[in-house]
Amino acid sequence: MATAQLEVEVIDKGGLTRDIAFQVPAEAVNTALHDACDSIARSIRIPGFRAGKIPRKVVLGRYRGQVVGEVLQRLVPDYYRQALARADVSPVCEPRFGDLDVQEGQPLKVVATVEVEPDIELAPYDGLELGGVDLEVTDEDLRVAHRSLQESVATLEPCEEGHPADTGDQVEIDFEGRVDDVPFEGGKAEGYALTLGDGRFIPGFEEQIKGHAAGDAFDVTVTFPDDYHAEALKGKAATFAVKINAIRRPVLPEVDDAFASQVGDFADLAALDATLKDEIRSKREADQRRIQRREALSKLIEANAFDPPESLVEEELDEMLQATQRMLMMQGQTPEQVGFDPAKAREEGRVEAAAQARGRVIVSRIAKAEGLQVTEADVSAEIARLAREYGRAEDEIRQRIFADPAEVDRLTTHLLRNRVLDLVIERAKVTVAPRSAG
Repeated sequence: MATAQLEVEVIDKGGLTRDIAFQVPAEAVNTALHDACDSIARSIRIPGFRAGKIPRKVVLGRYRGQVVGEVLQRLVPDYYRQALARADVSPVCEPRFGDLDVQEGQPLKVVATVEVEPDIELAPYDGLELGGVDLEVTDEDLRVAHRSLQESVATLEPCEEGHPADTGDQVEIDFEGRVDDVPFEGGKAEGYALTLGDGRFIPGFEEQIKGHAAGDAFDVTVTFPDDYHAEALKGKAATFAVKINAIRRPVLPEVDDAFASQVGDFADLAALDATLKDEIRSKREADQRRIQRREALSKLIEANAFDPPESLVEEELDEMLQATQRMLMMQGQTPEQVGFDPAKAREEGRVEAAAQARGRVIVSRIAKAEGLQVTEADVSAEIARLAREYGRAEDEIRQRIFADPAEVDRLTTHLLRNRVLDLVIERAKVTVAPRSAG
């Protein structure tokens, strides 16, 4: 299968479409036919023939579709890769192959139709104007972090008799809800612990608990949101009979060296604060980098107006629809329940999909111009990051990704995009603004 024997013709079909025409030599076709027939012969039984000794012509006559399928699987991908190398074409999509006629003793004529990147001159990408914020960690940032840790290890003590429940208090309640004076599933509980201000209940419920004391019995009236997860309760008015059994307030520990050892393996408060500063700054840097990447990509797309390959637009639309369906599934809903129309969604999302497709072309062009590639070290670092984020072993994450070529492609595409955008950010003019309060 020497590439020197392969003659390749690239035919411009107009726009970004190219036909890559080549022929697989007759010798290679014969070898693949024989190998496929022999392989199939070992796995079938035909009366009158010994196992594994069925003549090739008989196998080919009775199992031609299976034989041809194996031949194409053996030959076409390899010769297509050789053709690409000789044609110097970089498709942006998987090839569509024309009719393939496999005949013994004859070369196999192959025509692969692909789309290529548009021949464009990129707008300058050095010196983009991007925004940024001050990443310095202040004493107020530490105070907020301390408060969160205090609340995580707080103890609860009973409030004095007659204490009116308020935000931050934990109330222990019994309740039973009714809609149209009829109890409903999941609307009753006894000894339920609710921290006021957490926003865990239906809007308005917690507000009507405030001001009441332990021992009080009263009604709470609310309306279920229109997007409530239980279909039968969406938008319905409900009345809950509520009784407060007890009210407790959180007692926060003092922020000192003992507190530092209570919340982690820290020698003293200074060691805790040093770790908190590092964590806060690292999170801010990661958040800002994500924002700047989005901003940089948006500006690159805006600065480069061209028609992207239609295949990339369709891929972006596919991904947008799949993301919507995944979100609905996570919410326990079906597309039919929310009136999701895929055809309408594709039409409405086409402008955004085209913009994202342009972004992919731009990223690819910058990567080539700058000689950027994804290395094994990049992949390993990302796998380690994913393992930390999801609390899984690195080997498990690696096996899941490399079990699916499409996942490997998505990972490398994502990493290359980030490398390109990080380069653009490094060369950008960043205007740093003060961090807003809160």
